[in-house]
Amino acid sequence: MSLKDIAKLLSAPLTPANSVIPKNRRSILIYSNLGLRDNAGSLYDYLISHGYNSRYRITVGCEDHKELTSSAPENVRFVSPARALFTFLRCGYMFYSFGKFPVMPAKKQTVVNLWHGMPLKTVGSLEKDRSFDGKCFFTYTIATSPLFEEIMSKCFCCPRDKVLLTGQPRCDKLFEKNVGKKKLILWLPTYRTSERLRSRNSQLSGSTGLPTADTAEKLKRLDGLLSELGFKLVIKPHPLQDPSGQLPKFKNIAFISEKTLRRRKTDIYDLMKMSCALITDYSSVSFDYLLLDRPIAYTLDDLDSYSDQRGFTVADPLSLMAGEHITGIDGLCGFIRDTAAGKDKYRAERRELNNIVNSAQDGHSCERILAECGIE
Repeated sequence: MSLKDIAKLLSAPLTPANSVIPKNRRSILIYSNLGLRDNAGSLYDYLISHGYNSRYRITVGCEDHKELTSSAPENVRFVSPARALFTFLRCGYMFYSFGKFPVMPAKKQTVVNLWHGMPLKTVGSLEKDRSFDGKCFFTYTIATSPLFEEIMSKCFCCPRDKVLLTGQPRCDKLFEKNVGKKKLILWLPTYRTSERLRSRNSQLSGSTGLPTADTAEKLKRLDGLLSELGFKLVIKPHPLQDPSGQLPKFKNIAFISEKTLRRRKTDIYDLMKMSCALITDYSSVSFDYLLLDRPIAYTLDDLDSYSDQRGFTVADPLSLMAGEHITGIDGLCGFIRDTAAGKDKYRAERRELNNIVNSAQDGHSCERILAECGIE
């Protein structure tokens, strides 16, 4: 029996209890068991910056609660994910990106599954192992366009009227004051192997944990090219990606972790705004980056393997990749050279795709979500 199955078994009696416990409609719970970040973190930042904590009691349940407690704003408290359960049973509103309580929302309670990106790779009921039992422990989830409204409905086996077409909180930052592009390329690969999730999504091998640049020698080649062009490459591995050993230090390539970003009080959306191009693959961040209208390259060395083991939410995943399709180190070097030279061959395709996957392109996603929930 998995930990998820055990949690559901232990939580089963809480659904009838939750239905009768009175709810405080001036109480908001933000829950993110992988740290206060992504859509949950962005919605929290919006609530605080717009003074909602003067009208609502806000509780944040996250694994990094101890680091945040000392700087808690007025009427805000940070607790462990376990302690957040007590708040959940009494709160009027709950928002989560990672993790959840397998407890059905009460009639006078609004629970929103903000998720963590519009899925290109399968999640929920579409995953091949089909561990998802079809139960939706939320009132609503969100989407960025009619395309993803349908996909999210299928992933979570919920009717489309439970999918709010609002956009994602994490993308609102992309519309804030422009910090100016730098000679910086950002690489955001999705994870292939995770011991934490006991999953393997690809047979990709190599000493770096990266697709395409899968050896230290290939990274050294990239480093030399970047030096020649006067560019920097920042690689942010997926938070669930297991490390693949020690790599040598490079002058123009930097690896940055989720922990480091938190310590610097920043996130990948700040890095996106500074970058002039993105390298990624099957990650949902590619849809977010379209909002910036800058070049994207997709590393597809393990496309067939990833499709066989994890699978995609659409029949033709390449149709949702508007940019350079790369399957080797030569192609990666070519993309970097084109970026440095200001060449942008896929601008028209990118803008067309952006209109398909991002209906709202205005930076007001948080505002729409709160309005849909009746939070004023």
